[in-house]
Amino acid sequence: MRRAAVLALSLSALAAFAAEPTPAHSADCVAALKLRAEPLAVRVRRGDAAAEAQLVPIATASFAFIGTVYKQGLRQPQADEMLRNAEKGLGKLTPAELVKLQDACQAEGDQLMKQANFIERLIVQRAVRNRIERLKPKPAA
Repeated sequence: MRRAAVLALSLSALAAFAAEPTPAHSADCVAALKLRAEPLAVRVRRGDAAAEAQLVPIATASFAFIGTVYKQGLRQPQADEMLRNAEKGLGKLTPAELVKLQDACQAEGDQLMKQANFIERLIVQRAVRNRIERLKPKPAA
């Protein structure tokens, strides 16, 4: 009985690991979500608070992918290269395909956040908050 429980637990852990997005898929999603976020980021830079509220879930999903590949061992130079390649690949998509990819990636990023532990969620939330704060216009002196 104990051996069966250990085997079932091992298979469950293996399935959970296999369910994580690959670095290439994560790069595709980060690139797609970045395109979705860019017009909102422009509005945030102009002081539009409504755009900020719309940007938060997109940035959160994107950072969830970034955190996942970081946990998988991918680091800056290779991650940047993968992102550049993914951005080039997005140019081959039709507008409808791009929207479909963005919607799927945002939903997947939301799911990654739900699966993240408390510390991982805090790290992602802080990264999103810092990114948005850097976008906001600086108050006049």
